[in-house]
Amino acid sequence: MKHFLLLSLCFFLAGRAFGSNSRLGLELLPKGRPFRLTFTDPREIRMGINFQGNSVINATVGNYFSLLGIEPAESNPEEPKKGFHFGLEGAGYFTMRQAEKRFPLETADGLIGAYFEGAYGDWQAQLRMTHISAHLADGSSATPIAYSREFIALRFGYVPYQELQVFGGIHYLVNSIPQLRPWTFQLGSSYFIPINYSLVPFAGFDLKWRQESPVNPSFQVMLGLALNNPPESYHSFRFYYAYYTGADARGQFYNQVVTTHTVGIDMQI
Repeated sequence: MKHFLLLSLCFFLAGRAFGSNSRLGLELLPKGRPFRLTFTDPREIRMGINFQGNSVINATVGNYFSLLGIEPAESNPEEPKKGFHFGLEGAGYFTMRQAEKRFPLETADGLIGAYFEGAYGDWQAQLRMTHISAHLADGSSATPIAYSREFIALRFGYVPYQELQVFGGIHYLVNSIPQLRPWTFQLGSSYFIPINYSLVPFAGFDLKWRQESPVNPSFQVMLGLALNNPPESYHSFRFYYAYYTGADARGQFYNQVVTTHTVGIDMQI
């Protein structure tokens, strides 16, 4: 019941954001998302694979489905572009380590959630409700722990032009096993050099400070090249190098400290 009331409140606020004089148009299964994916976040949903220097392969399989979109029925080119989406998302994060000629699966983290997000001109906002669980696979010799979390995230983004995104927000653990302190604060950005070439350089970072973690902050910086097809570089395949230091992103090892160097590829979803 409380989730239905929260969703109803989100749609009411969306209608108020358009103003009382706007006619609303509803669209089933709209394309894209009003809040641009923050691909510099190690735990953003994505389709990708990367390789660490210590014979570790990390693979991510994720996608989203915007179920319902709300936007003005009549667009005015003189007004800021605006729209809202409600949808579902999910992802699996897998770690494999080379053992002779095999790559046994060591860890598997799963994410499933719902989002309500919107854009108004250069500004974007996102409300996210997410469940995450983490497991050891049969390729690991570590001792498993009980790990399950539900959290709510409120994030804001600023996209003054298509090559630049700045984002930040807060995350709150509604429930967690084991019990942990609830707050996380996030800040990040990405920038694609505005050149008209087949390969476009880009850079970005993601910074998190977590109460749940014994180590703070966690920081990732990413440098890479995007295939400039389509022309919006953030929609393209991305080849990158990433440096990460801080709390291990894998749930079963959340209380450990890691520093990694990876090279990989992300596929836009």
